[in-house]
Amino acid sequence: MKSVPITEFDVVFMSYDEPNADYNYANLLEKAPWAKRVHGVLGFDACHKAAARESETDRFITIDADNIVRDDFFSLELDMTKIRDTEVVSWAGKNYINGLTYGNGGIKFWPKHVV
Repeated sequence: MKSVPITEFDVVFMSYDEPNADYNYANLLEKAPWAKRVHGVLGFDACHKAAARESETDRFITIDADNIVRDDFFSLELDMTKIRDTEVVSWAGKNYINGLTYGNGGIKFWPKHVV
């Protein structure tokens, strides 16, 4: 097992025009001061490609601007022997309006070469 702290990877906050984006980014920086931001890129694909360009690590984490990351997320360690080279890892997010938990809009862990 090759356990790697999640803090070893770049974190890229992706925003366009979300009303709470600045607040959520400031909140993220309290937890992950190394986080980068991609802002104002039109289109899902183009925004992810911009995030990949910002990343200096082979894999990177994306956080959508309408998310607030739980405090304990950055204490995670990943067993990299269980993650394939082309695999995207997704964490479910909780929608506080309806209480549902699902992967859409959740945190993602991307291999740079796939994006």
